Amino acid sequence: MSRPTEILSNDHRVVLEKLNVLDRTINNIKSQDAKKTLEDLKLFIKKEMEVHFTKEEDALFPEIEKFMPREAGPLGVMLMEHEDLYKYEDNLVRGIDLFIKNESNGEAIKLIKENGTNYINLLREHIYKEDNMLFMMADMHLEEDQIKEIMRKFEELDKKQLV
Repeated sequence: MSRPTEILSNDHRVVLEKLNVLDRTINNIKSQDAKKTLEDLKLFIKKEMEVHFTKEEDALFPEIEKFMPREAGPLGVMLMEHEDLYKYEDNLVRGIDLFIKNESNGEAIKLIKENGTNYINLLREHIYKEDNMLFMMADMHLEEDQIKEIMRKFEELDKKQLV
């Protein structure tokens, strides 16, 4: 049986690849395929990233809270970083929407570059901390019944995504 942290870490590898694509696109925003690439990345962010964060916040983190207080330590930091990532994400998506309408829109390009860069940098650091600290702690402390409950919630969230 897979562990919840293993599933989330596998998601992280995909996310890191997408961040590399976003980084290249930001640095080559005038390329012919920038519009299509940004549209694809927007879909990934709005669907896959949303499900991933929900799995963490609604399934894994509540179980971690049973042995690590939310306010103290890594869990609180992860949640604060999620909030920052949501802000960057909202502005990035807004920039992408404007860019799709008009590739010469200076405001769109600025929103994409600033928020995209901040999103990339924070999310890379965030993933490193989850994979190398928080998930290791979770694996050490989660009981088998907790793991089953997390996996059940993951399944529910995956089914909702397909609808």
